[in-house]
Parts: sequence; structure tokens; C-alpha cells
Amino acid sequence: MLDSIPNASWFVKADDPQALTRLLGLSEFMVSGVEYDDRLDCLIVFCQHVWDVALCPKCQQPSTHVHQYHRRVVRDLAWGGRRCYLEFSARRFKCDHCRRPFTEVLEAISPHGRCTQRYEQHLFERCRDTTLQAVSRQERLGYKLVEGIYYRLAERHGAATHPIRRLGLDEIALKKGHDDFVLILSDLERSQIVAVLPERTKEALEAYLDTWSAEQRAAVEEVAMDLWLPYRLAVETKLPAARINGDRFHVMKNLNDRVTMVRREIQRQAGESEKQQLKGCRWLLVKNQDALTDAEGRQLEQALSASPTLKQLHQLKEQFRTIFETAPDRSSAASQIQAWIATVETSGLKGLAAFLTTLRNWWDPILNYFNKHITSGLVEGLNNKVKLIKRRAYGFRNFEHFRLRLLVECDGAR
Repeated sequence: MLDSIPNASWFVKADDPQALTRLLGLSEFMVSGVEYDDRLDCLIVFCQHVWDVALCPKCQQPSTHVHQYHRRVVRDLAWGGRRCYLEFSARRFKCDHCRRPFTEVLEAISPHGRCTQRYEQHLFERCRDTTLQAVSRQERLGYKLVEGIYYRLAERHGAATHPIRRLGLDEIALKKGHDDFVLILSDLERSQIVAVLPERTKEALEAYLDTWSAEQRAAVEEVAMDLWLPYRLAVETKLPAARINGDRFHVMKNLNDRVTMVRREIQRQAGESEKQQLKGCRWLLVKNQDALTDAEGRQLEQALSASPTLKQLHQLKEQFRTIFETAPDRSSAASQIQAWIATVETSGLKGLAAFLTTLRNWWDPILNYFNKHITSGLVEGLNNKVKLIKRRAYGFRNFEHFRLRLLVECDGAR
């Protein structure tokens, strides 16, 4: 920020002040001149106030008695690709009615702002999809200034207040390898994150839902969630009219986790020859069969030939996944899943017992998926974007900054 007006290489006097004033586009100011500094490669636009009166913020009476002047320089949007500053006399008035001095409030500039509000909005938009450091460097501004503007405007950006019919609940790990999760609530119809909570607990979710109006809570028809009991209990308590959908991706993840546990046990007990054949099949086992490349398919087939148990387990996993892909409705899905459970129970595979318990405990929510095929996959899909946000910021030590970043960059606008 300029502390004083530098010597100019050339000076342009506004012979037609109205033309420059219209170009500036700020109704509170008229332009009296423009100065260019070739050393700093910036423009200084000299402004005068349009009005000689201001309203007292205490008694709302107009005053024309200027108590004090001081010079003020603020950054504005670039002119012709050059940095631009506005210079004007900031005024303190003295109210003739209540005798109190007050500083004039301007629409274009915040009371203690170092930039015009439209330039702050420009910075805010530039910070989307890039780092604050990059914007600060490109705009030749201090990092702390850019950071302060961004998070102040992000706070105003605010959460959604519109009715949400389909709500998604999911969590995201703040740090890889740590049991440090935040809870994400999303509007599945608008592809928008509406809230980020610091804990994935029943209490945290209930406290947040308590901030909603009765109308907002009543508007929720469906809630898609992973198979996490605290979410279910909170939703049943605070959104009793909403239908809970067990998220299909989390159901499959639960099954894949069991497949992985069985594979590890098989590998531990296998001989050296079998271990070599099973080597490298970790991700191939849980990857969708139809998503495998030809090379991956051959590698998986070789691994499964070393273990009939693992082959049977893989077949069961694919059969279960096919139900989610092809079942046309809830009734058909219920019949197919019951038949699948019977097959598992007669197979002698003990490694899937815990998964069968999960199916029974979440029977209705899982089957509810087949009514309208609603998932919280939006948040799953946002995971890559979240990782990019964290990587750009070299991780977030400040949860509040992370929360605001997510709300701004995942607001469904892009």
C-alpha cells in the first residue's frame, strides 16, 4: 500500500471529469485526475466526494459539519492491466444534533478497509481453485491482507438456507493415516456442501440440526449415510420423517474390508509358492470385475487359482455388487440379498459373518437405497477435490479455515 504519492512520470488531467467518473463506476466519488507512476507501474485515481452530507450513525440526522480530514489511499480494480489506487480525503463529521463526531461510512469501502469492496470480491473469486499465496504474489499484496479478505468474505458466503430434500452425510479424513475425521453434510440435489462439522459424533450432528428451523427439518425426505450408528441415531431423533438410505458405496466398502481381512489370513497360512501367486492381488480383489484391464484380469485369475477359498469369496463379492447394479426395486433387492445371505451361510466362509450382521442391523436403510438409488456419493466424489484443497494449503492447521474453504469451493456453483 502506498504511504505517499510517488513522483509521476506523467500526469493526465481529467478535462472531462464526468467521463472518468463514469469509467470509475463508484457513485460516491467523482474523478478529478489520474496519475501514473512508471517506477511502480500503477495508477493513482484522485477522487472527490459527490455529497457534502453524511448521516450520523447514532441519531440518523444529516450533518454537513466536517470535523476532520485525513488522506486515504485504497486499492481498486486494475485499469488497463495496471494496479490502481484511489486517493481521496476521508472525512469525520460532527453531528449538529447529538454533538458526536463520526467517520463517514462509504458503500464502496469498508470502514477500515485497504481495498474497495469490489476489489475484495475480485480477490475472493481469484482465490477459488488456487492458493492464497499465489494470489498474493500475483496481485503484489501481503499474504495476511489476502488471507484476511478471503476468510472474511468466506464467512459471508454462508451456508445454504434453502430447503434440502435429499441430505448426504459422510466423513473426510483431515490427515492421512489419522483417526481425525470431519463430518460433511451435503445437498445431494444441488451438489453442494452445506456444513462441515469438526466431529462425526451423534452429539455434533444433533447440535447442528438443532440450528435448523422446524420447516427446514421437515423438508428433508431422504438422508444417505454410511453405516455409522451415531448418524442414524441423530437422524432418527432430529429428522424423524426422513427416510434413511444406507449408502451403497459404504456397504460395498464394508464387504471389501472383510474380503481383505480373509485374504490376509489366507496369505499368512499359505506356502511360499502360493504366497508368490497371491502377491499383488490386494487391490485387484476389491476392484470391480468389469473395471479390470486385461492384464489385471489375468493377474487376478492367476491369484485366485492359488486359493479356492479366495476365488469363492471374490465370486460372492461380485454377486453382491451385481445386486446393487441390477435390482430394479426394493422387493427384488430384498429377495436377491436374502438368497445371497443363504449362499454365504452354506458356504462355510466364516470371514463374512460380521458383514452378515451388518446387513441385518441395517436391513431397512440398505433396502431403502433401491427406492430412488440415492447415495452420498457426492461427498465421495469430492474427496479428490478436498485432497487438492489440503495439498494446496500444505494441510490445514486451522479447522475453521478448512471448513470455509470447503463451503466456498464446493458450493455447487461450479
